[in-house]
Amino acid sequence: MKYQVTHITKYEYQLPASLCHNLVYQVPVNHSFQEVEKVNYQIHPVPHLVVTREDFFSNKFIYFSIEEFHQRLTVEIKSEVKISEPVWISAAPQNTTPWENVVIWLKSTDAESDIRQFYLESDHVVFIQGIREYALKSFTPGRPIMAAMLDLNSRIFNDFDFTPGFTDVTTKLEEVFLHKKGVCQDFAHFSLACLRSIGLSARYVSGYIETLPPPGKSKLFGSDASHAWIALYIPEIGWTEFDATNNLLVNDRHIRTAIGRDFADVVPLKGVVYSGAGQRMYVNVDVRRVE
Repeated sequence: MKYQVTHITKYEYQLPASLCHNLVYQVPVNHSFQEVEKVNYQIHPVPHLVVTREDFFSNKFIYFSIEEFHQRLTVEIKSEVKISEPVWISAAPQNTTPWENVVIWLKSTDAESDIRQFYLESDHVVFIQGIREYALKSFTPGRPIMAAMLDLNSRIFNDFDFTPGFTDVTTKLEEVFLHKKGVCQDFAHFSLACLRSIGLSARYVSGYIETLPPPGKSKLFGSDASHAWIALYIPEIGWTEFDATNNLLVNDRHIRTAIGRDFADVVPLKGVVYSGAGQRMYVNVDVRRVE
């Protein structure tokens, strides 16, 4: 599959801003099943400085600063990517290693540090009361790790309601667990907390997923959104990605932009602005197949 992704972010300030510094994590990168063919960006007002860099996790990001008075900011990123079927789609879940053996391996010196770093708590992924017990209902003794993860993915999908607006970036994981409501970001953090609480390595993945219009309807521009899912380390396969929001193994409809410990590492657009009042943000995302 080949996709064109358009991500437009607009800020309107109540009073003119005199200066802003921003980081943009909306740039897809090449990996085993994703080939980036084109990335273009437009920023208005035109920045005084723009630099493309790579962070600790090998994500690409754009840093820019605007050093003049402005009352609006628009950032538009357009990407074209080609997605193939990930290797884990054809894997046999029952043939993967028992999950307890993976925990033992991760605690040994044989496991590489860039894998082990993802079994620790982080800002948005904490081991709240009851999280380990919830995970162990899927990760029963001796169960193959991929089979257990597929079961956990399905339980989260069935137990939690997708409820836009119920949470925001400040909502604690305890609230998500208590009310069984949230959005993809919350379900990813909950999945990560389950896995890390029992000693497994799992990381946050941000990106996009193609959504299809109802039968007979045309797709509307901007009807898509940023998406989030997780990747669990499975020794026979490597980092294997699961989408609890849709109860899926990540497939050729997912476009990856960045990985991290949690959302805080890969916020799509973040920064500092010098202004004397509030602001409003508007986001449009469009994911389209390119014939």
